Amino acid sequence: MCLAVCSMCVSAHTRLAPELRHFVSAHGDLGYSALLHNIEGYQPASGLNLNLGADYRVFYNDFIFSVGVEGLYELHANHIKALDFSLPMQDTEGELFDMHVQVDKARDLTHMINLNFPILLGGEWKRFYFMVGPKFSINLYGATSSNARFQTYGEYERPYDPFHDMPNHQFESNQHMSSGVMPLKWNFQILAHAEIGARIGKASFFQVFRRHPDLTRMYLAAYVDFGVLNIHTGTNGRPPFEYVETDQGVKFYVQPLMTSSLSNAAVVRNMSVGIKYTIAFELPIEKKSYIYDSNKAGRNYRKRGGNQTLKD
Repeated sequence: MCLAVCSMCVSAHTRLAPELRHFVSAHGDLGYSALLHNIEGYQPASGLNLNLGADYRVFYNDFIFSVGVEGLYELHANHIKALDFSLPMQDTEGELFDMHVQVDKARDLTHMINLNFPILLGGEWKRFYFMVGPKFSINLYGATSSNARFQTYGEYERPYDPFHDMPNHQFESNQHMSSGVMPLKWNFQILAHAEIGARIGKASFFQVFRRHPDLTRMYLAAYVDFGVLNIHTGTNGRPPFEYVETDQGVKFYVQPLMTSSLSNAAVVRNMSVGIKYTIAFELPIEKKSYIYDSNKAGRNYRKRGGNQTLKD
């Protein structure tokens, strides 16, 4: 008796046929992004990331498989410390003095445009879903730039007050220096991706254009992407702040952190977290057709999953 009841319960929860559905989807992601590196004395760079992509999804019962392509843009701002250093100099009269250089309000930016190929697996139950998997990321464009404000003043060993705002002696305030935009190539990356979210509302906007609006699904999720590989190409860069003595005096230069000598052997990985919006459109499926066979019906044939029999 117990065995019979258990068999009935199992039958009641067993699907008569697997549910197979196909979707094409578009998504947009927006979130916080960081460049995690091991450059001593400098914090990880922070910024934002934007993903726009399209996917093909297969739903098999509660299982999800998705492949797609997406464009990634990341912008990061490196945290550059203020500097205060002095240069031993000699004036036109042969007297020694120290030229003090104060650098502040430095702004250091990096840009990244990648093409991503995500391959994701997951599941969906009622309105809850999750997906995980790798994203293979190829760099299409990279750039970096740096600029800063600086001022200089002179200080002699004699009991003079410091000399300020004397342009003919190169003692100047509120001066600006910039590296300009420099190319920066990023290495191939593999991103470990995870997202968790839920199906939301009905796509009422598309009801005007679709005869079957229920075939459109919308999702909202939180996601995280973490880079597995080192994306820094390695350089033989110049110091982040540098000066050169010329016939016209001392010239000051600034170098972006990621192309400077400080990052020659740096390990850099990108990471982002944010919100993902997805809209999915179900593809039409071929409906099943049934052929009436009077011979089978005459033998009291019953089609699996049906509850009626046609008789002559």
